[in-house]
Amino acid sequence: MSNQTSPEVTAHSPEWENWSGNIQYNGKNYYFSPKTKADLKSVLADAKAKGVTVRVSGQRHSQPALVTDDNRHQSPPLNPTLYLVDMSCYVDVGEDGMELGLGANQVTVNPGVREDDLDAFLIKHKLMMKTVTAGGFFSIGGMSVVDVHGSTIDAPIFAETISAFTIMNADGQERIINRNSKDQDGNPLLPFARVSLGALGIITRVVIDTLSRPLITTLQGGKAHYLLKDKQAFTIKFKQLLNRPLKHDRIEVFYTPYAAASNLPIPAMKNFLVLWWDVDSNSHSKTPNLDLDLGQNTTACTFSNEKKFGAPCVTGIEKYGVSFARKSQYFDSPYSLLHWPPIPPSGYAAIALNEIKHQVKVANSKHSELWLTKAAQVMFMSYFIELPALDETGLEKVWDGLQVVGDYVIQEKNFHIAAPMEFRFVKGGDSVMSGTYTKNPNTWFVNLDVIGFIEPTTSTEYPSALIKFFAFVERKWIEMGGLPHNGKMYGFYDPKDSNKDSFTPPFNKNFLSFITQRRIERGAPIEAFKKYRQYCDRDNRFYNSYLRKLLGD
Repeated sequence: MSNQTSPEVTAHSPEWENWSGNIQYNGKNYYFSPKTKADLKSVLADAKAKGVTVRVSGQRHSQPALVTDDNRHQSPPLNPTLYLVDMSCYVDVGEDGMELGLGANQVTVNPGVREDDLDAFLIKHKLMMKTVTAGGFFSIGGMSVVDVHGSTIDAPIFAETISAFTIMNADGQERIINRNSKDQDGNPLLPFARVSLGALGIITRVVIDTLSRPLITTLQGGKAHYLLKDKQAFTIKFKQLLNRPLKHDRIEVFYTPYAAASNLPIPAMKNFLVLWWDVDSNSHSKTPNLDLDLGQNTTACTFSNEKKFGAPCVTGIEKYGVSFARKSQYFDSPYSLLHWPPIPPSGYAAIALNEIKHQVKVANSKHSELWLTKAAQVMFMSYFIELPALDETGLEKVWDGLQVVGDYVIQEKNFHIAAPMEFRFVKGGDSVMSGTYTKNPNTWFVNLDVIGFIEPTTSTEYPSALIKFFAFVERKWIEMGGLPHNGKMYGFYDPKDSNKDSFTPPFNKNFLSFITQRRIERGAPIEAFKKYRQYCDRDNRFYNSYLRKLLGD
């Protein structure tokens, strides 16, 4: 069903669902896909006239209610209370939403452009991003409003590679925020615009700082599989990988706690898969950038029109494998073969590692970091933990964070992960709402990521064993000084509940206010951010219920 609300843009009534399936939304005449600035202004004018909240819908990978709350068990509102804006087809830059500039080694991009489209554009112009995430299906706008991070060790989160934002307010007026912008109290505004959670308005353009890539072979990728049975072996190996002469520029690591566990009933196997990429301007292979077929012919707009968003999910026989992996998480033993099919959760984690190897091999043949081309529908919990240094003491802390999960899942009758953990090293920055905020620019964080296979249902309906596990891990990571990734699932326990074994569905209100208070304790100027948000959005047009809980309003 659709309704023509203005001459410029049409309202639609789809059933909206995020990628993990924990949020669904139904409504009438609430979904818009503007193509031009005039279209977008028309939507905002209509929203203001009707007094509805406006949020941007990107590639739908955010698991919190940043876009909308779940209303699958409610009757849709008779009249719209929310407008969702899909920027996939919005273009006011170049022909496809991208153009070189403003300055040297910079590119200006519209927010609906996908990462893989931008990557292909940059390669053609002998450039590359400073840091990328493995899935090229994310939108640039979505990557800029949460703390998406890449594998570049000496780079911060992706948003901190953006040097300017153009943001449209509820009145249809645009403002530019760059390195020179300050509020009336003298606070720099760029740290507010980066990881803004969509609270300042609708981003229409970003300017991204890039690196030179004279040849396609400037980026050289590889992988290695290691058996590291204890903390000492782990710290020795990763000190080598993080320092010359073996240092790699970009590292993404997967870890299965089962392969070398103390209770493994067979000999220990390799448990760490290290993916690496190096920037080599003197590559012996001189493949020009235009000589490689990148296979990138479909834009975000095309996918949106086909109602395809985010990572392609596995299909066919692989989809049945996902259902078996999901069930295996609740087996008594992580190793027993007495099930059908005879694959324990430790086996599914090993299968996942092999699939990662295969996808990485294909990507490396094209000299690309964007290796993740399909995935199973899962939920993620992802935490940034500050390291004392990128040395032995810091690596010992990384090991301890990994073993919070490992020591739990190898035990009989506990919840068992059926996929490997993942971690990457990230430089700290000054984005106020990011988990990597720090006042010390020479600080590194580790990002720890753990996965749960789930049914596409509201997170309040997740099995208690899964929620209990994530609450246990989250408590430990919080004790280690961690803060959650804004786009992943978190808040599985109530910090005000003294029972250390208690757990709740994610995103409980007390936890949301708790992490905001932790940001304040770290020195992040949260009150200044809130004040500027109110200045930009005087009638709270972009301020939904989730943001109100998060910021304590």
